[in-house]
Amino acid sequence: MPNSLIPALDPAALPGPPWLFHVLWVLTFLIHLVFVNMVLGGSLLAALVGRGKPGAKAIQTFFVEVNAWTISFAITFGIAPLLFMQVLFGRFFYTATVLLAWAWLGMLGILTLGYYLNYIAKFRLRAGKDARAVVIVEALCFLVIAGIQVAINLLHLQPGRWESVAQQAWAALSDPTFAPRALHFVFAAVAMAGAVLSFVATRRAAKGGDHEVCQGMAQFGIRAALIATLLELMDGIWLLSALPPEVLKGFMRGGAATMVPLMVGILFGVLLLVVLAQITNPLKQAKEVRRAAELIVGAVVFMVVTRHQLRGIYLAPWRDGEHVAVATQWGPLALFLAVFLLCVGLTVYAIMRAVKDKPGPGEDAA
Repeated sequence: MPNSLIPALDPAALPGPPWLFHVLWVLTFLIHLVFVNMVLGGSLLAALVGRGKPGAKAIQTFFVEVNAWTISFAITFGIAPLLFMQVLFGRFFYTATVLLAWAWLGMLGILTLGYYLNYIAKFRLRAGKDARAVVIVEALCFLVIAGIQVAINLLHLQPGRWESVAQQAWAALSDPTFAPRALHFVFAAVAMAGAVLSFVATRRAAKGGDHEVCQGMAQFGIRAALIATLLELMDGIWLLSALPPEVLKGFMRGGAATMVPLMVGILFGVLLLVVLAQITNPLKQAKEVRRAAELIVGAVVFMVVTRHQLRGIYLAPWRDGEHVAVATQWGPLALFLAVFLLCVGLTVYAIMRAVKDKPGPGEDAA
């Protein structure tokens, strides 16, 4: 019965070799995920920082100001991996979105609400007003979006569950890996946002920023990253143990191709925990703070690869005997890659200018 629910293959040939689209998916999703982590993790930290904490207002202001552009970048850089998902796994992914149509479409409304709440918080903070309640609701919006994304991504991996979900949409949350997988993304986002906050604080202090405020920002960021990383490692064990036995066995049988990225990702996580635990004064340990940020990015890279490999193992039984025609169109592919690289370069340039340029008040500066 589940096989009959899977849409037929698109008769159109793939416009390039499958391996290339897998590589491009991993690359573009990684860029998208960096911005997503900053949005989700930053919103949560802005909501969790206590009013009495040193530098609390500066922490909230930093994440709210950053979210003003990271939300846009997260959305923009989410288009490319979605297109590659359509090329490689479209008949599975879009079936899942149809089964959870209300949640999938409702996510756009929640995203819009979160975006506007961020601007309300931004204006309130600039006016010297309290924005805690607004930031908390904003963080809840992005948490709900994360939950919807996890539910849909898990559902598209398991056509055997489609019939039960079609009868009752809430059954999508009954997957035993839903909770650990959702927490895995949340903890990673908090760890990255905390490390970035601490890194920025050390840079501001080195340039003559208020020492007490920078110290409060850096300490809060390191503490958040340390706790999140510890919980992430514990949750990773839960996630692996919750995987279906046939999926876990398939992953193990993959040998070095699947085990090396996983083990390297775990190693990065353990090293990150060690480095974070040794940071007692972030402003005087700027190199260690930077190393922590680098280790987080490294761990995310290898975990994205592992996540993609798990998708292939999940879907292998349902794609058995699948034969996809390939008619490579190097011209459009080259054009896409050129435009994509140009956009990435412009994005990096815009971020660097936004960080370095600090115009003064007044119409002339504007």
